[in-house]
Amino acid sequence: MSHNPKIEIREKPANILKGEIPRTEFKDSLDSVQVDLVHYPDPDIDLAAYGFQKATWMTQPYIPHKDKKYDKQLRRNLMIHAFEKKGLPLALELYDFVFCVSGITRIVTHQIVRNRIGATYSQQASGDKDWRHHGALVPRSIYKNKELYKEFKKLTLESKLLYARMLDTMETPILDARRILPHCFETFIYVKFNLVTLASFIQKRDCIQTQEPEMVIVARKMREVILTKFPNLASLLRNLCKDGKCYYILSDRQVGTSMFIPDKDHDFEYNKKNFFYNKTVSEMIYDLPPVPTEYYIGTKKVKKSEFGK
Repeated sequence: MSHNPKIEIREKPANILKGEIPRTEFKDSLDSVQVDLVHYPDPDIDLAAYGFQKATWMTQPYIPHKDKKYDKQLRRNLMIHAFEKKGLPLALELYDFVFCVSGITRIVTHQIVRNRIGATYSQQASGDKDWRHHGALVPRSIYKNKELYKEFKKLTLESKLLYARMLDTMETPILDARRILPHCFETFIYVKFNLVTLASFIQKRDCIQTQEPEMVIVARKMREVILTKFPNLASLLRNLCKDGKCYYILSDRQVGTSMFIPDKDHDFEYNKKNFFYNKTVSEMIYDLPPVPTEYYIGTKKVKKSEFGK
């Protein structure tokens, strides 16, 4: 088959932004994390969960909506025991939550998708979408050293310019050009977790001693948006570090890479020489001043008002 100019031209999902000068917003990597709850269970799922909860001892199956009067009576004092870890956990798998997690890097999305059971994902692509205008997320430790930060911005902007030049030739596929991009560019991902997976994810990832800082913020914001609508899940999603039950506390803490000396929540007797750094993760990352937002067109710094034109 050959080219047929009579075939209708269709709009592409995304185009190469040929000729456009890259625009770059540099911003704080922790403050940029955004978690939106875009779908959550309908209250009717509680009735199905009740069936799961009582099935073992029922003489006849309970069918929601078959007897509306009984459903109404049941709802008055309905308690899903699995929420308090007092009943069979099967019902928790019925509750699905969908999040949009944005303002993060692909470093973080790669960690998120390591959860394989009870999860579904869809994320922004880099292989067929032009990333020349993506924002750059800056760690506070890099911003703290002004000379390093200056070089960080310079290389980030230059990589974008080269990326754009490669795409503008229309001879270098996006699939290949993206190899020049650094890890700092922001992206987003849609995440579907059932409640069992969500609880496991939050309690594992909300540990500053072992987890990537952006990942910790993701876990905490997931908990926050869930508890706004479902405060009865607080016990199931609580932080385990404060209880002395997180993986770091319960494991052999000198196995594997030990980066930061323990903070008060993770304290134990140790030798500082067994760690990369003689400071806590809070001292090196979280407690540092946030990165002020800056705007660039090409390699020229501009005001916010100019950036959007």
